[in-house]
Amino acid sequence: MPNGPGKDSLADQLLELHNIQAARVVAEEEARFRAAEEARMRAEAEAQQRREENEARLRAEEEARLAEERTRREEEELRAREAKQAELRVQLQEEAKARAAEQQRILEHEKEMAAITAVERNKIRTRRMIASSAVVLVLASLGGYALVLKPALERQAMAEEMAKQEQRRAAMDKEQAEAALMTEKERAEAAERDKEALKARLEKKEQARQKAAASTKAKPKARPVKKAGCAPDDPLCGISLD
Repeated sequence: MPNGPGKDSLADQLLELHNIQAARVVAEEEARFRAAEEARMRAEAEAQQRREENEARLRAEEEARLAEERTRREEEELRAREAKQAELRVQLQEEAKARAAEQQRILEHEKEMAAITAVERNKIRTRRMIASSAVVLVLASLGGYALVLKPALERQAMAEEMAKQEQRRAAMDKEQAEAALMTEKERAEAAERDKEALKARLEKKEQARQKAAASTKAKPKARPVKKAGCAPDDPLCGISLD
């Protein structure tokens, strides 16, 4: 039997209703899929954020530990250098004192030798003068002045001149020894001044390093800044989902 107009209209309505229901089912499925996908992406983003925060915390702890170890190592090296420098300073001072004492001992010995030599020369000169006087008397009594006494007097004058030259040389040696002793003392004092200046520079450098380390530790860590227009409780704000 041929279908009437009423039956065709009802069939069309039923088909349209079926299509609407099918579209609604598809839309609901797509919405559920998008919601699940968004939830999965949020969970992954939260896990990624937690991993990054944990990694940042671990890096900060490792950097702090390394900085502390480096500071402790530098302090130990500085203490070792200062101890070595103090030991070297004491050693140099002892060496300078020993050299000064040796120079003083040499100077005293030279003074004693010069005094002994002068006394001996005076004794020799006195004995020679006595012997010469005796010879002069003998020769005078014998009438041999022209042949013997004059040459003897000349030899005596020559001996006295040589004794004077020896005294002058002893005085010059004494002055040179005293000058050497003064030079050694001046070198020791200069070395002490240089050591004190070096110690002052090292202390100034250590104070600057400690101040820099304290400033680095006191500096606050930068916090992440959210973009404008984000909700306070939105963890995905500012994160690209492409």
